[in-house]
Amino acid sequence: MKNHNKSNLLRTALSTALLAAMLGGCGSDGKDGSDGPDGGTGVHIKSATSLSAKIIDARIEDGRVSVDFSLENANGVAVYGLESFDEINTLGFGIAKLDALQKRDLKGGDAKSSRKGTKPSQWTSYINNLKDPNPAHVPAGFEALARPQIQPGIESSCKVDCIEVLDSGLYRFTFPKALADYPQIDGLNTEFNPELTHRITLELKPTSVVSNATLVNSHYDFIPATGMAAEAEASRELVALQESCIRCHNDDYETASAPKLLMHGAKRTNIENCVVCHTSYAGDPETFATLDFGAMLHRIHQGTYKMVGYGGSIHDYSKVTFPGGESCQSCHIQGEDAPAQASHFGFHRQEACASCHMGEFNVVDQAAWLTPPDGQKDRGFVGNYFHYYATPETDGIKGADVRAVFDAGNCAGCHADTSNPLGSAIFHTSVDNAKTSIRDSYAFSLDNGQFAMLDGKGSLTVTLNWPGEQAPDTDAAVKSLWLVAAAFDGNYQIGYGSSSFGSHPGRFSVDLANYTKYINATIEKSGNGSQIQYRISGLSHANINAIQQGTLSAKLYVCADKASGVAVACDDEQTDITEVVIAPKRASFSLSGDAIDGPVAVVSADKCADCHDTQADFSKAHSRTRATGSPDAGCSSCHTSEPNTAVHLDDGSCVSCHNDSLTAGNSSGHSASRAKAFSRGFDFKVMAHQIHANTRSGRFGNYTTDISFPGNVADCAVCHDKGQIKLDSLAIKKAFLAADGEYSPTVAACASCHAPTLAGNEAAVNHFLQNGGVYQGTQGSYTGGESCAACHSARKTFGFDKVHPVSF
Repeated sequence: MKNHNKSNLLRTALSTALLAAMLGGCGSDGKDGSDGPDGGTGVHIKSATSLSAKIIDARIEDGRVSVDFSLENANGVAVYGLESFDEINTLGFGIAKLDALQKRDLKGGDAKSSRKGTKPSQWTSYINNLKDPNPAHVPAGFEALARPQIQPGIESSCKVDCIEVLDSGLYRFTFPKALADYPQIDGLNTEFNPELTHRITLELKPTSVVSNATLVNSHYDFIPATGMAAEAEASRELVALQESCIRCHNDDYETASAPKLLMHGAKRTNIENCVVCHTSYAGDPETFATLDFGAMLHRIHQGTYKMVGYGGSIHDYSKVTFPGGESCQSCHIQGEDAPAQASHFGFHRQEACASCHMGEFNVVDQAAWLTPPDGQKDRGFVGNYFHYYATPETDGIKGADVRAVFDAGNCAGCHADTSNPLGSAIFHTSVDNAKTSIRDSYAFSLDNGQFAMLDGKGSLTVTLNWPGEQAPDTDAAVKSLWLVAAAFDGNYQIGYGSSSFGSHPGRFSVDLANYTKYINATIEKSGNGSQIQYRISGLSHANINAIQQGTLSAKLYVCADKASGVAVACDDEQTDITEVVIAPKRASFSLSGDAIDGPVAVVSADKCADCHDTQADFSKAHSRTRATGSPDAGCSSCHTSEPNTAVHLDDGSCVSCHNDSLTAGNSSGHSASRAKAFSRGFDFKVMAHQIHANTRSGRFGNYTTDISFPGNVADCAVCHDKGQIKLDSLAIKKAFLAADGEYSPTVAACASCHAPTLAGNEAAVNHFLQNGGVYQGTQGSYTGGESCAACHSARKTFGFDKVHPVSF
């Protein structure tokens, strides 16, 4: 198999050379010329603007590793000259075996094999060093933790001196010494076993310029005993870079403003290369932090990871914010696109477990955990904690009682075995599994509603397509079902003023699962089967009654057993309950009962879901409820007893509240708008831009004001689809009135990033004003006239898609 692949490449190279020679004869004068110097066929590496590498074959003979690989450009043309490119920035190869899990010994700094329960193996590098801490780089407070740590590496000492040319664009790299000649560290098993799967990693970077066009990360899995490439089932790949990481992060390495998912001097990006060095036995000598890939990524995304990097640089991830919640499945995807070992994330790895359960603990403060109780087996610092010292009070996970699992003798509760192949992951995935189960069984929809005026009051009839045998108000597992109606005639018009059944004349919400509690409106239910009709009468909402049409959305809260995913009574005190939120697609209401043209989608639902999941949960951001008194009295009619969670980001659910809210005869706007300056704008286009660009001056509740947006904030295509941004349509929208003045609509969107405050942004503000915009104007200043679209519409010379690095 390997010879066949190699022969094909050699044939291709020779055919290319022959073709070049034949074409070179065209136009000859028929005379023999003098011999010229030999040259490569293809493009020289110094001239290549793109690179790709493929490892064709690898072998280990007498302990020496040699690797055959090809280099081509993006057009498949051979790239020659690597062997003489002495000024090359990076050229290195790694070599590791897939063997027994090896972990750090926190007492001595060495590593030892560990097999307990059913676990996959992990990569063990043959190239390792015992690195001493640099006292000058030890952060304050970490002095007692600093100690020698093992750090795997790659062979990069000889670079092109280890290269042999096999043909044009075809090379062989031979490691300068045998595997046994690399440092051997006590307790770390680096004995060569040809029967095991081995991985070769390649990293190549011609120059210091950061470019994905010429950066090469590649790997090759093989079994030395057979000389054959390893099948996917014989390797170890748990997470897919493109399908998992690049959903939120980006691979735009060319644009300066784009955050880079590149590490170690912008040389490494492929997960398959990373895991060969970021193993369970690797550690940071200055901070004692683990370098285990799973543990490190868990803590980075939690915002709890800190370590010392090359040259003493501090890698502090305390400001990282993760939009996907605490779901394992956000990164550990399952299904068709999943890697071969995707399900192995459930197997026990003490570093991964400790990354959450022991995020705040260290050996200095909890030195007692280094010693087990009398008569008990010493399981190491981490193992002693989980088996002997853990309590629900000290554990960092709400509701966790890991020691009780051990005391009950339920080893399979943490350590995967044949009876429970998921191990502890069965608990971590239970909430997501419950969501999936409940959302399937309780999937419902809204028909378009019909509005009418009766005796000077509004009446709205809504039909619910319901999947269960019990109606929402009789199903003990249904906590609430909020129906939200908002007037819409091209603009949402909430307004702010008193009215019965809520204080907003253009919006109201009712809980159809508890509709008998309402006192300021009459709610009648008919039907108990698959279609249930509700008639809400006595509406005195001025804007709704005047416009007589709008949008309908709903949120259903169902109680479920975390362990089984089955719906249970919400008052069941014996069950560990999770609440699942379910939302149908938006509907509308009108006098005829026909659909209206609702808000035009200006963001991509799929792109939002990449980071926020299909049904986003903003419960923390909406945790300030006003559930006092009757549910239809004052603020409580909108600020419901459950967090006002918007679960669809593209259908107007958010915009129905987060908008300019200015209406004829009611110019005060929404109270939230009036109370906040533009730098904390309530309008959705302002708020969403500011949050993602991290230009917002403050945020409510438990959210940090810092946002670590992993995409390129200047790339509009991260959130918007092509054609969704129309500046001419935006310019005719209403102005946004904040506490510090009025902002014309396009200015509001652009200034949210470019000028959230006036200080330091005078040039941008002057540009707005010179082109018909209003920035911090008096109320009523904007009557139209923004000319932004003339220059900045898509495909214009200075279009937003030209002045921003937009990649639709």
